[in-house]
Amino acid sequence: MDTLAATRELVLVTAPVVKPVTLDEAKDQCRVEGSDDDVLLTRLIAVATAYTDAQGALGQAMITQTWGQWIGPNPAQSVPLRMGPLQDLVAIRYYDEDGVLQDDDIANYNVFGTPFSSFVGPKSNFNWPSTQDRADAIKIEYQVGFGDAASDVPDTIRHAMLMMVGHWYENREQTGFDELSQVPFGFEALLNMHRGSWYG
Repeated sequence: MDTLAATRELVLVTAPVVKPVTLDEAKDQCRVEGSDDDVLLTRLIAVATAYTDAQGALGQAMITQTWGQWIGPNPAQSVPLRMGPLQDLVAIRYYDEDGVLQDDDIANYNVFGTPFSSFVGPKSNFNWPSTQDRADAIKIEYQVGFGDAASDVPDTIRHAMLMMVGHWYENREQTGFDELSQVPFGFEALLNMHRGSWYG
């Protein structure tokens, strides 16, 4: 059994190839000229991305990426996809009754709902495959994100990230929990504009 899949259910299959904000944007936000702090700012962008993206503070994927969602045997007719915004269904994989990982035909499945509240299930006259009795019996792989480029991510989300980068750049050592929890002002409010299945 894939222990990680059984305990976390969601696994990143293909990571994004770019970050939602660029180094030049971060330098403008921090009013930095020259390249002396490029390494630091690049690291802060990476940390802000990890803090915000997918299973982070936003709860949604920003740049195009692929996730695998493991489910148990005999699922309901339709299964909610836990990561969004959905772009495309990539694969349905399953452990057959002998424990061999197989690929099902995704043409036999429907995807419905909205990009931020999506479901997948077999078409009429089709069923989920017969599987081994295990927590990670079926793996649904799907592509999510606002798009391939940083400019595809809503400006409100990107600005929230730039606020975070700017805050960390100016405050490189946290001295207390209260300081950490209170800043940067507006970060959570900006992300809240895009949280929840109602958006989109």
